[in-house]
Amino acid sequence: MMQKYGADALRLYVVFVAPPEKEIEWTDSGIEGSFRFLARVWRLVDHWCETVGGEGVAAPQQASLNPAERSLRRKTHDTIRRVTADIEQRQQLNTAVSALMELVNELYAFSEQTVTGGPGHRSDEDVEHAGEMERADTIAVVREAIESLVLMLSPFAPHTAEELWCRLGYQD
Repeated sequence: MMQKYGADALRLYVVFVAPPEKEIEWTDSGIEGSFRFLARVWRLVDHWCETVGGEGVAAPQQASLNPAERSLRRKTHDTIRRVTADIEQRQQLNTAVSALMELVNELYAFSEQTVTGGPGHRSDEDVEHAGEMERADTIAVVREAIESLVLMLSPFAPHTAEELWCRLGYQD
């Protein structure tokens, strides 16, 4: 399993499948799901890394955000709160991973509404929008969400998170 899916997918599956005090029945489809989730995160970060990576992106200004940006920012901060509580207070790692999955779904839905579009979806409409720039607030909100996602993913998938962090332009 480790050779086929990698250590991070295996680790993620083990913590996601059930709370630590419960016994689990191993299923190959479960680890495949963890592997697919990590692939979705990779595609998402890869899609946005050139737009949001590096220095010079200002923090989002709440007053100038549109409703979709405000909603993504709220989801990001709600996920930070949930993952922190699940890890530090409740010690429920499976629900922390579930919250990360919800954030990824939200990021994919948000991406579909942007000029850049969603990861892996190229269409004639993309040609129409070639050369258009994302709003600075959109870039700031997406950057905050993606950086938060990668940092929160790191305890569960450290190797993948480190690679993604580097793709976002960070050395440490």
